[in-house]
Amino acid sequence: MLATPPCPVHVVGKRIENASGRTVYTDPGQQAITHEIMCNGKSVWVMFHGGAASSQEAYVLVRSSDGGRTFRLVAAESYFGVKAPHELDSVSGPWTITGPNDGYFIGECPACGRGTISLWITHDGGRTFTHEAVPALAGHLVLRSVRVAGNVVTIVARGRTATVHA
Repeated sequence: MLATPPCPVHVVGKRIENASGRTVYTDPGQQAITHEIMCNGKSVWVMFHGGAASSQEAYVLVRSSDGGRTFRLVAAESYFGVKAPHELDSVSGPWTITGPNDGYFIGECPACGRGTISLWITHDGGRTFTHEAVPALAGHLVLRSVRVAGNVVTIVARGRTATVHA
């Protein structure tokens, strides 16, 4: 089995840097407390997390299709002042990529009744998303992971699991 090559970039605070340390993108949010990064071939996805307030989470999702040379803003929570093409619910949850253009993102809206969970899917690198409600996970749960096998998406939360056929 071949090892997956490392991502061609790394994150320092609000900045995405290439291997030589040059900044190639800066998170437009007010702060970046943590981040997640996933790569597949020349595709690089980075989710910045900047804290929460009023049942909203400051998140920014960006993607590169050229090995990390340039990045495009894909999604953000607009409550915190970042205007992006998409908003994937008020709180971001676990996510995964399964190919250079395929991403699966779990969103949550804690202030929506009992709380709602949604699955957001893109097959074109974040240009468009389909949205699936996941009523089996409604309520205030701790979301753990999302796994994809073919067209079956499994969302794992503390105490519950839901399967969506996408």
